Amino acid sequence: MATYKRKKINKGLIVLNRGERAAVISLLSLIALFLGFSLFRPVLPFGKNDPMAFHNLDSMLATHALPGPETLKQDEGNGIGRTTHADDKGRGKDEVTYTKTNNGKTVPARMRNQEDHAPTSKPEPFSGSSTNTSHTKAQPKVLPLNTADSTELVALPQIGEVMASRIHRYRDRLGGYVALDQLFEVKGMDSARFETIRPYLLLETDDIRHINVNNDEFKTLLRHPYLEYDQVKAIVNYRERKGLIRDWKQLCEITGAVNPLLQQYVTY
Repeated sequence: MATYKRKKINKGLIVLNRGERAAVISLLSLIALFLGFSLFRPVLPFGKNDPMAFHNLDSMLATHALPGPETLKQDEGNGIGRTTHADDKGRGKDEVTYTKTNNGKTVPARMRNQEDHAPTSKPEPFSGSSTNTSHTKAQPKVLPLNTADSTELVALPQIGEVMASRIHRYRDRLGGYVALDQLFEVKGMDSARFETIRPYLLLETDDIRHINVNNDEFKTLLRHPYLEYDQVKAIVNYRERKGLIRDWKQLCEITGAVNPLLQQYVTY
């Protein structure tokens, strides 16, 4: 068998013989033929209304040029992804949505069968009312001011936990409210808040806790908000030196100017 050697020219370049050149030309021809057939093959014989029919080169490329993993973002669990292509003239971006059909194929969303997009449930009819009754605030009920606790007072409009606690503590110091206007003596109470809660307050004075100016101890008398330290001291000194206090007029002479409402809290 005859053998031959390849001649090297131009510093290592290989010179092909006639058979090798023919093989290379044939291979390039096959590649060119395959590419030409893929790009310029005739319209497939689908029906007139078949969505798979190719009417031009752009639609054919859009159908077959599925996006790669770097441009297709799959939503977990539903098989839907989106990819964005820039147009040739730079007028923005055209978003193409890809989805999976029931048989597992990935196609543009516009080509998916209509039954894949059928709603799973019917929308509820419009009732004509948008009111959410679960968030409607209950109408406050009328509360007895002298027996309601802090948790009940919080239900009143514009009364929070802090204000309810203040009303409750001041009531204990007084021995009970004898007038609604005494709420102005509570820290933080103003006219707007008072007028808001006034319709929901019931005042009963049957259980008012009284103080006895002739028998109660010094600290018991001092606890009442209408008596000052000097006034309590004068009361105790008077009853120790001169005897019992007889009435309201004598008490005022001993203590000086006091809140007129104190008269409803003292006994002799």
